[in-house]
Amino acid sequence: MQLCKYYPVANDRMGSIWTLCSIKDTCIIEFGPAGTTHYAVEGIGSLNAGEGSRIYSTHMDQSDVTFGKYDRLEKAILEVDENIKPRYIFVMASSISSIIGADIESVCSDLQSQVQSKLIAITTGGLKHQYHIGVEQTLELLVKKLVGDYPRDVNKYNILGCTIDKYNYASDVEEMKRMMKLFFNKEVQTVFTCETTVEEIEQASRASLNIVMRKEALKAAKWMEKTYGIPYIYHHVYGLQNTIDFIEAVNKIDGYEVNREYLNAEVEAVKKHLFSLKRKFLFYKETKECAIFGDYDTVLGFDAILKELGLATDRLEVLYQTEVEADWISGRPELERIKYLKSKELFMICGDGPSLEMEHQAKVELQVSNPNLNQVLIYPYTPYMGFRGMLFVIEKILNIK
Repeated sequence: MQLCKYYPVANDRMGSIWTLCSIKDTCIIEFGPAGTTHYAVEGIGSLNAGEGSRIYSTHMDQSDVTFGKYDRLEKAILEVDENIKPRYIFVMASSISSIIGADIESVCSDLQSQVQSKLIAITTGGLKHQYHIGVEQTLELLVKKLVGDYPRDVNKYNILGCTIDKYNYASDVEEMKRMMKLFFNKEVQTVFTCETTVEEIEQASRASLNIVMRKEALKAAKWMEKTYGIPYIYHHVYGLQNTIDFIEAVNKIDGYEVNREYLNAEVEAVKKHLFSLKRKFLFYKETKECAIFGDYDTVLGFDAILKELGLATDRLEVLYQTEVEADWISGRPELERIKYLKSKELFMICGDGPSLEMEHQAKVELQVSNPNLNQVLIYPYTPYMGFRGMLFVIEKILNIK
C-alpha cells in the first residue's frame, strides 16, 4: 500500500459502481457496512454524474460478519423490489463481505422467484484489482446479461466505454453523436453507460456498429461481434489526424458513407486555427515540454494532440497499473509525481485533479482525467475528442498570455 496525500487508485468495486450507477430504472444494493457505500456515493458526486441508479446499503454489522448471515441482504432485496420496483437490481459484494466469502450469486438465485426485478450479482469486492478492471468486467457482464437479440438497424450505432469515471464524458459523447449525425446521418442506439436506460441496453443488438471509446470496453465489443455479428471500431478520436482516421474507418463499414463536403469543411476549420497556434509558437523560446497524467486512453489521446500542436511530451503516466507503451510509466507512487512536478519546468500539464493541485512550474494546466477535486462540469459541449475537441484545446492554448 502506497502512502497518498490525495487519492489512492480506486478498486474494482468502485469501477463496477461507476459503470452501473448512471443506468436508469435500476438499483444497486451493496452487502456491506454503511460507510463503504457512503464513500462510493460521495465519489459519484465528485465525478459530476447525473441521476441514474439508486444505491442502497444493507448496513452489515458484526453478527453478519461473524456468523455469515444473509438476512439483511435478503430483506433489502425484497424491500427495494416491493417499494422501488426497478427493472434490475444489481447486488454487490463489498470488501467486507468478500473477505468472509459471501455467496452473492446464490442469494440472487434463491430470491429471483420471489421478486419482479431481475437480480444481477456483481462479485467485484474491491480486494483483487484496480478500478479499470471493474469497469471492464462490468461492461462485459452487461452485454452478456442484459442485451437481447433484436433486428438490425443500419442507421443505429452504440458507444461503448463512456462511463462516469471518464473526465468530461458527457461532452465527448455529445461530440461523437454530432459527428456521426453530421458525417453519416446515423443515430445512437445505446451508450454504455452514460445516463442510458435499461431498454436501450437490452436493445443494443439493433446497432450496426459499436464505437469503442476506451480499452476496457474491448471485451464487451468482441463478445457482441461474436454473438450478434456487430463490427466494432476502437480508435483514439483525439486530435485532427486521429479523428480523420476514425471517420475513414467508419466509412469502410457497410451502410456507412461519409459526407465529404461536411468532413472537408470541419477539417479546414481545424487546420486554420492549428496554423494560428503554430505561428504563435514560431518564435517561442521557452520550454515546450508537457506532462500527461490520467487513464490509458486519455494519455494516448492527449499525446497525439500535443504532438500535432508542435509540443513535446516529457512524461506520459497512466495512474493505475496496466500494460503501457515502452516510454510510458504506470501505477507509480504518488510521491514520485510530486517530486517530478516540483522540479521539472514544463509548458503544460494535462492531468487529474491531484496532479494539477501539486506544486508545479507549468504555465498551462488542463484537467483531462479523474480524480476530480474542484471542477464542476455542467455544459456538455466542451469536448476533448473529435474536431471540436481539438478546437477547444487550441483555444485554451491561444489564450495564454
